Amino acid sequence: SVKISEDEMGLFKKWKLEQGLSKKQLKEKEVVTEEEKEETDDIEEIEDDDSEITEKVKSNEPSTDEKVEEEYSETDSAIDTEDLIDYPEGLTEYEPANFEHSCSDFTITDSLLERSQAVQAACSRLHDELGDQRKLFSRLRWAVPERLLYCPVFKAASTSWLINYLKLSNSTTDPKNGNLHTKITNLFPPPGTFKLRKQIFSESIKFIIVRHPFERLVSAYRDKLAGFSRNSHYLDMRKHIIQKYRKRSKDKSAIPSFRESVDFVLDELKKMEAGVSKVMIDGHFMPFSRRCVPCAINYDVIIKFESLEADSQYLIDQCSLGDRLSVAHENPAPTGVRTEQGQKNKSKKVKTGKSLPDKSASSSFQSLDFFKDIPDSKIKQLYEHYRHDFEIFGYSATEYLQDS
Repeated sequence: SVKISEDEMGLFKKWKLEQGLSKKQLKEKEVVTEEEKEETDDIEEIEDDDSEITEKVKSNEPSTDEKVEEEYSETDSAIDTEDLIDYPEGLTEYEPANFEHSCSDFTITDSLLERSQAVQAACSRLHDELGDQRKLFSRLRWAVPERLLYCPVFKAASTSWLINYLKLSNSTTDPKNGNLHTKITNLFPPPGTFKLRKQIFSESIKFIIVRHPFERLVSAYRDKLAGFSRNSHYLDMRKHIIQKYRKRSKDKSAIPSFRESVDFVLDELKKMEAGVSKVMIDGHFMPFSRRCVPCAINYDVIIKFESLEADSQYLIDQCSLGDRLSVAHENPAPTGVRTEQGQKNKSKKVKTGKSLPDKSASSSFQSLDFFKDIPDSKIKQLYEHYRHDFEIFGYSATEYLQDS
């Protein structure tokens, strides 16, 4: 392990005094937050996989709290205290980038630069409202040899890119077995020390995939609440929505409607923003700017879901990873047969007589169609909850408002 000098130890103790943190409080800081637990416990189902989660997230707690190797100075005020801890599973000594397969010589196109500058401008406008956000290194997936860092946004091609990361690890594990998010978290932890994290971070390409917030909400509904699932968490969520938000007693469907689900999501978002620690929704329904803190992490590459294939292919080519990665969309919303348990993926078979008539043509799966029965007043409430996602990444809700 790395030796810490007396001077460095003194700096850390000075930082603790400045923060007013006792040793006990520091250990409490090291405990993974509820939101981070949601991230790793979140089940991003691939098709209708119902296998049990067999892998657990390894502890991120350091062996001692004296391992911080660098002064917590004014210039590091944007670093979250949780990121000052050590990650025993992470890289402990500096390693140069892979000469043949890395993002070290990445060329930022004019369009990518414009996106990044637009985000920075939006963050400047929102600064008084957002305050000084802290970098959350732990939210990134660190492909260190490739110098490629990724913050997964659920329902924005996250399954596709987590499978790509699985390929980078050369793991032979089946992505359909167990919790893919947990696997990738374990395989791509942050570097072991704060000093290494800062250095690798500065040398890497940071990327995120974003999507229109309302399209993402519809996709989450179709996949988690209306899609075929054996996942107990989402089945319990469905029951809760029906019991609390269903107003038509004659409706016996086991699948909550989109309107019922919107009422549920609105209430959950209100609780979350009020500081309630236990909410039923997970990362699929929460604003992605809350998790990936784009105003703190200056993402070099912002991939738009609307141009996913072209943007992803450019990223892969620039990092010389074309022989290892692909741009396939691995977990699209279901478009197959509707059943009483939910709509299945197109490839799934259904027993004779068990399918329900599909009243909608494929165009009805577009998010605008789902919002037609939602009152403008509730659309405006949804917009307020997802407003930072809209404003930071240049999306608009105008076409969703019927009286606009």
